[in-house]
Amino acid sequence: MKLSYAFLALAATSVKAAYPGDIVQYWNDQTGFLVNGMIIGGLQSPPSAWGPAIIHGAIYLAAKNAADGSLAYQQLAVSHAAHNSLIWWFHGTRNYAAISAALKAVLAPIRLAVNTTEGAAAIKIGQSAARSAITARADDNNNNFVDYTYGPKAPGVYQAIVGGAPLPDTPHSRFVKLFANVGDVSQFSTDDPPKLTDAGYEDQLKTVTLQGDRNSTVRTKFDTDTAYFWRESSLILWPRIATAVIGNSLATNVTNSAKFYAQFHYALANAGIAGWNVKYKYNAWRPVTALRYNASVWLPSGHDVSNQTWLPLLNPTPNHPDYVSTHATFGGAASQAIRSYLGSDQINVTVSSNVTIDSIGVITRHYTNLTYTAVENGNSRIFGGIHFPFASAAGIKLGTDVALATLKNFDLYWDKF
Repeated sequence: MKLSYAFLALAATSVKAAYPGDIVQYWNDQTGFLVNGMIIGGLQSPPSAWGPAIIHGAIYLAAKNAADGSLAYQQLAVSHAAHNSLIWWFHGTRNYAAISAALKAVLAPIRLAVNTTEGAAAIKIGQSAARSAITARADDNNNNFVDYTYGPKAPGVYQAIVGGAPLPDTPHSRFVKLFANVGDVSQFSTDDPPKLTDAGYEDQLKTVTLQGDRNSTVRTKFDTDTAYFWRESSLILWPRIATAVIGNSLATNVTNSAKFYAQFHYALANAGIAGWNVKYKYNAWRPVTALRYNASVWLPSGHDVSNQTWLPLLNPTPNHPDYVSTHATFGGAASQAIRSYLGSDQINVTVSSNVTIDSIGVITRHYTNLTYTAVENGNSRIFGGIHFPFASAAGIKLGTDVALATLKNFDLYWDKF
């Protein structure tokens, strides 16, 4: 939920001694914007899922430790937890002004001054919570260098992306410690991706070739808009969907709101780690590489599909292996986290995405069930020309499995971060 600064200024003059909305939801929104939206193209996932999980872990700890205080006290505590963990995430430099402005914007409506005993105590709780979360994740293998060597330039093998960086994104991320003490990432597996010789592989390639072509004549406008809508990133849109689902229902229950968002972001972070583990296990090539491969005819049918000018709608293709789609994996995890909270697959939300590429602008979608929403999210990468259909289907299942395991462990081990 975004609140204008004009509204915040008005709220400061009211008689309410607390922020008028859901403070955790506010920081969920700010975190998504700061971590993803302010950096052109976003960050590689899972780093962009890892950060919000730490921040919301700190928020939940602060909320629990401040639960006996007034609403304003709780709000002030979680706000300082969010601020300090965000500042650490950016190492005190990048986005410092924006993070501090986000905190300052809610201080007036909270109306609990630091120069009071209650205010000082709330701030101390928030700062301590951030420190605990930061310390727990300071050596979780996310800082370690992992060298990457491309495999042979053979059919099916991942290669550097046309127009991309010389090395793939974050090959170390599969070794990052899972949140909530879930265990070793190897427990989350997928079926092997189809072999190039398998029946149906050529049809999968044909699907993404026709549907994902930048100048496709068969892709519908709705499907084109689907590709663009989800281009803003699963890690921005799914938190937005989560917020639309719960609305203002937890505005006065800071602890429950903090728990919901912590569970949600832990599931997303773990899904990213699991997705990267599968990606670098198989090192499967992307559609653009398959279509530009011209060393030999590699399909069992003998069809030559080489097309040196083919480009996907969402160009350039992301700089990491195809299988599985982490976009779809995040969708599987996010939808399951929301589904578990609701106890139902049914939703009724309208969500907008601001598409900043190709001069598209704002696209709005209405969703009535989580299963469809996750499938559409995965399909968007097929319509965008950057994933095979089998990569998206496997990703949804993987993300769902990860979310269920994360939620099962959460109450016992959430504070292990």
